[in-house]
Amino acid sequence: MSKSTNLKIAKNLNVGRELHKSGEIAQAVVAYKKILRAHATHPDALHYLGLAYYQTGNIDIAIDHIKRAIVLTSNYADAMSNLANIYKETGRLEEARTLYTQLLYIAPEHTNTLVNMAIILRETNQAKNALKLILRALEIEPEHAIAQHNLGNIYNDLQQFELAKEAYSRALKLNPLNHNSAKSLAHILCVLGRTDEAIATLKALILQHPDDATAQHLLAAYDTENTPTRASDVYIKQTFDAFSASFDMSLSRLQYKIPKLISDKLLANMDDTASAQDILDIGCGTGLCGPLLRPVANSLIGVDLSPNMLQKAEQLKVYDELHESELCTYMQTSEKHFDYIVCADTFVYFGDLQTAFSAAFTVLKSNGYFIFSVEQHHDLSKGDYYLQLNGRYSHCATYLNTALLAAGFVICSIEDVIPRLENGKAVDGALVLARKH
Repeated sequence: MSKSTNLKIAKNLNVGRELHKSGEIAQAVVAYKKILRAHATHPDALHYLGLAYYQTGNIDIAIDHIKRAIVLTSNYADAMSNLANIYKETGRLEEARTLYTQLLYIAPEHTNTLVNMAIILRETNQAKNALKLILRALEIEPEHAIAQHNLGNIYNDLQQFELAKEAYSRALKLNPLNHNSAKSLAHILCVLGRTDEAIATLKALILQHPDDATAQHLLAAYDTENTPTRASDVYIKQTFDAFSASFDMSLSRLQYKIPKLISDKLLANMDDTASAQDILDIGCGTGLCGPLLRPVANSLIGVDLSPNMLQKAEQLKVYDELHESELCTYMQTSEKHFDYIVCADTFVYFGDLQTAFSAAFTVLKSNGYFIFSVEQHHDLSKGDYYLQLNGRYSHCATYLNTALLAAGFVICSIEDVIPRLENGKAVDGALVLARKH
């Protein structure tokens, strides 16, 4: 390739990169494609075009382009790192682990790879091995803010809360704009009983970023004087859009049981001679209940506020319809009626359940069933419900009884269950079966 051709490619590549960095993804794609029309095997253009495709949601095409770049250039560390990151962010952890391992063989002191490998180890319940990699990364680059934040996460998992606080504090000092470090620091301060400091940390964050719905929700949990009746739609959407890629893996780590408990309850309640059922899955998330319910469903409809979670549910190919909607709004406006409504671990973001119960009653067929889970407390001094430090509501059985009866339901059962673990400890929960008589 001539010197002038190389210069022309470099110029076009720089144009594409500048457009890419400034967020003009569509124009960057045009620039990269212009290079590839003349030089179809240019590895950098393939790599950067793959990244642009990933940013626009074309995951399979993105992976294909970056793989081609890696084949064309052996030991292409940046492309390998970005492909591994895509695997990690889309839940393909074994493929990510394989690539990170190859990268560490090529570049054993590549700090970002050490950090990302540590994140995967933590996600797969290997906190002590993750700690070794993070500490190694920080020996190489002590002021790596992301490494410091993840060091805090690992210490939190290991219940070394003072060390977690120090790590989050360092991460926040290195990057004062990191919302997650500020919120994690506030949480650890609360765990350590330093609630006033936690509240001050969140108030400072909200002052800088008034649109951070998560910080506002956590502040309400820590400052118990003004508890909202439910989490805001914005908080739920922000939280689960960000959480969608690692959601299923994280719940597996917490030994999450609710989808199986709900499906078992539904199947045990069905008459052996019953025909296929019309089922509504409210707060369906990534669709963990879907494959369990599909075999007995005539129609299966999922509803969730998070488009990213719904995108994951769509990939399962088990739902007849998926709707991006607030669950009460959907039920209040639905023209379709259902034999069963299921709700797995979504009412933990509601304090007052009366509106949701009334909406469910309205949209059920006669003799239809409502199956849902909540986190449960047994201390009546805490009232009908209260907002826990983790941002989730806990309800008492007396309130569940009262609210269901007020909505018109007959209560079939309220069973104590363990929905998941938190910090290695069992969470108190309840599984409820109610009927529209």
